[in-house]
Order: sequence, then structure tokens, then C-alpha cells
Amino acid sequence: MNKPGSTVERGPSWETLSAAASARLGFRKATPLAISSGLFGILYGAACASLGISPQWAALSCILVFSGAVQFAVLGMLGEPFSVSTIAVSSLLICNRLFLMGASIADHLRDRSWLARLLSMFVLTDGAWAATTAERSAVDRFSFFVSAGLWILALWVSGTVAGGLIAGRLERDLIIALRFAGILFLTLLLLMVVKSTAMGHWPWMIAASTSLLGSRYLPMPLAFLTGVLSGVAVAWFGSPERTTHVD
Repeated sequence: MNKPGSTVERGPSWETLSAAASARLGFRKATPLAISSGLFGILYGAACASLGISPQWAALSCILVFSGAVQFAVLGMLGEPFSVSTIAVSSLLICNRLFLMGASIADHLRDRSWLARLLSMFVLTDGAWAATTAERSAVDRFSFFVSAGLWILALWVSGTVAGGLIAGRLERDLIIALRFAGILFLTLLLLMVVKSTAMGHWPWMIAASTSLLGSRYLPMPLAFLTGVLSGVAVAWFGSPERTTHVD
């Protein structure tokens, strides 16, 4: 029996999770972003269909490029005149943040070989990066990161295929509007990733409601733009979470 006053407070356990447990945790933590990725994949697949791109080729572009912002932007550059240099420069400008993200996450993966770190950059996305760098528990960062990235990729590709298959049942004007809306909603997703708020799903609800209401009175692209700007305003000016993380 412990003597009075001799009780010792036990701190949290910092034992590192196994690779398998870390992968499962990464899968779970990335699920909300993976679902969002799948929904945007539907938009992308439908937009590709409006240009005559088959679901198979659209899915392949997702695997090879794996950047929603770049893929949506390139869709608008596939007409005449076609310029490879313009696409390359635009893609570099859109993805320049990945240089900083790759450098920042490298410290979390320093216990792996350079080849493993290099290959893991294939699944470097805003969502996988944010989930990994924000995780404060003692996990195998490499397994956590790769699992989160692959899960996001899987739903992005699946959503793209689904969007391409259902595009034939949608009106052409709506598909063209979806192509325009994809990049805008990706902007809202990125904002929600980099700016933590206490608003929960309110930015998404406001964006969707405003877009739906605006579509009754405005052209579809303008309605989507109005909805996204409304969601951005709610997310940006929402009360920030008061959580302070300490390494």
C-alpha cells in the first residue's frame, strides 16, 4: 500500500507506435480530407469528360500528377493554341509551395533512407502534409505519412473515375461549370487545411448553400464563385481554435 503523499503522477506514455498502428492512425486522420479529395475527383472526372477525356486517361493523370490544383488548371489550357511551356511554368507556379512542404516534412522522415524519403514525396499533398505535421502523438511518421497520402490518392482516383462515368447523365453546361468550380473549391479546401478554425463544417455549408441559391439568379460559374468567397469569409474570420501545440 502506498503511503499518503507518496503517490506519483504518471505522465503520458511516449512509446512510439508500431509501423502498422501508425499507418492505421494516418488512415483514420486523413479520412476527412480523403473524402473531400474523392468529391473533388468527381468534379475533375466530369470536367475531363466534357473535353472528351476518358475516365481511364483521367485516372492515369491523377496517378502521374496527383495535384488537383494543377490538373484543374491544365484543363483550361488544353485548347488551341496548345503550349507545353505555358503548362509547365503554370504548374511550377501553382506547386511551388511543395518545395517548402517537402523541406519541412523531411525532418519528420529523417530516420528513413534518402530513397524511401524520395519515393514518399510521390504522395506529398496538402492533406497528408498537414495531417503528419500536426500529429502530436509518438508515431512512426513515415508510415503515418505514406498511409495518409495513399488513402487520399485512392479516393482522388476513385472519385475521378466515378465522375467520368456519371458525366454522360449531366447537362453539358453543368459539366463546364463544374470544371470552373473545381479549382475554386480546392482553394477553400486549402484554406481549411492551413487555417484551423472552430467553425467546423460551417464554411462548407455556407459555400454550398450560397452556390445553390446563387445558381437560381446568376450564371453557374459566378454562383460557384460567390459560394466559395462566402465560405472563405466564414473560414477566415471564424474564431480560431485556442489550442497550443508544444513539441
